This record gives sequence, structure tokens and C-alpha cells, in this order.
Amino acid sequence: MKDRSMPVCFTAEQYAIIETIAKQKGMLNAGQLLEEALEQ
Repeated sequence: MKDRSMPVCFTAEQYAIIETIAKQKGMLNAGQLLEEALEQ
């Protein structure tokens, strides 16, 4: 995993949606989904 120098900010509602999608994909947390998206 690469170090990130800028934080990524979301509203509570947006973060909840990201967590839901991550769980549907079998990921442990939203961070994994964000890392996958940033790699593309």
C-alpha cells in the first residue's frame, strides 16, 4: 500500500454508502475499497 499525502473527505452518508459497497464486495472496511479505486 502506498502512503497517501492528502486525506479523502466524505460526508457521513457518503461514507456509509462506501462501507456498504465494501462489505458487499467482501472487504473488511471502506479503506480497502478506496485503495482499490485509487489504484485504477
